[in-house]
Amino acid sequence: MEVLTQVTNGAMRLALDDEKVSYISYDTMGWTMETTETSTKILAIIFEYALNKFENTIEQLTVSTPKFLSVIDQFVTAGKRVDMCLPAFPFKSANKVYKVFGILPDKAEELALERLNTMCVRIAEIYAPGAELTIISDGLVYNDRDTWAYGEALRAMAVEKGFTHINFSRLKDLVKFPLPEKFGEITYVANATNFRRFLLNKYGKDDLDIDHEIATKPDTLMTYRGYRRFLESDLQYIFPTGKNRTSSRYKRDVKYLAKEMLIRGYAFAGAVKNAFPDHLRLSIHQSTGEHKVSMSLLHTKTGFTTPWHCSVALMADGEWLSAPMGDFKKDPRLEVVYEDGRPSYFQEQSGRVS
Repeated sequence: MEVLTQVTNGAMRLALDDEKVSYISYDTMGWTMETTETSTKILAIIFEYALNKFENTIEQLTVSTPKFLSVIDQFVTAGKRVDMCLPAFPFKSANKVYKVFGILPDKAEELALERLNTMCVRIAEIYAPGAELTIISDGLVYNDRDTWAYGEALRAMAVEKGFTHINFSRLKDLVKFPLPEKFGEITYVANATNFRRFLLNKYGKDDLDIDHEIATKPDTLMTYRGYRRFLESDLQYIFPTGKNRTSSRYKRDVKYLAKEMLIRGYAFAGAVKNAFPDHLRLSIHQSTGEHKVSMSLLHTKTGFTTPWHCSVALMADGEWLSAPMGDFKKDPRLEVVYEDGRPSYFQEQSGRVS
């Protein structure tokens, strides 16, 4: 998605691809036109990596521009690095039968991290202080042991591949209770319950009516629908339907789980806001754009844009595709490529006919 911007006479011109041009007025609040123009260029780069799978993408980006521009302006005015944060990369899907290879990051995560790092590199090319993205894993909000293995491997991948603009938060960044000086897998898992208890006690709301939130807040509704969609496919082999579990019962249980995830997610969002109050907030979820920039982590044509929910395939023409692992396995043109002794991605073999 190409984004072009221009600042003229107190208005920002935002054009996406060949769509209708929109003009947004803003108050510079004492900032110079040069500063605001730099911020606009930075935001234009970020928008190129935004989630663009929906018909209202342009409308949402246009509406949200003034808010995001003001956040970036704070960094540019001070001559500081543009800091962004993204709650994401929790753990691999529980569906190892059809969706993903295993519990550890693979080529899908590498492509996603590379994409985010490249975004920061491009910002540094037009703005000397540069940019850094902090990934805040929300995995421990919902999972324990797999989150540790996944997170450690993800950090190692970022170092190995030289993704120097990517940073990872730690537990101590989000919670303020006694923690070991150094974490290992056992101490990490041992503190999982403490983390969730602190999170809900500190940032949760006892009177939260999640049904009312879903009914009245578009962002919450979109996240809820996303949770339901992924939970249905993630858990289908763990909790199969049949004699002891009907399809309707399974869907009711998924709805319940999705709402519980929302409740924890609300508390986690409060912790993120408290820990990173000045960062530009990015998100993997479809949203109205009012509070966060929705990002597409995988630059593919399908709707599978989060690497922990899918696999990727490299086609003969160099294009990457994203889809459930099982879909790729059905294609006789594709073979599994191993890296570090583990299956990592699919690749089209030249000369094979489907």
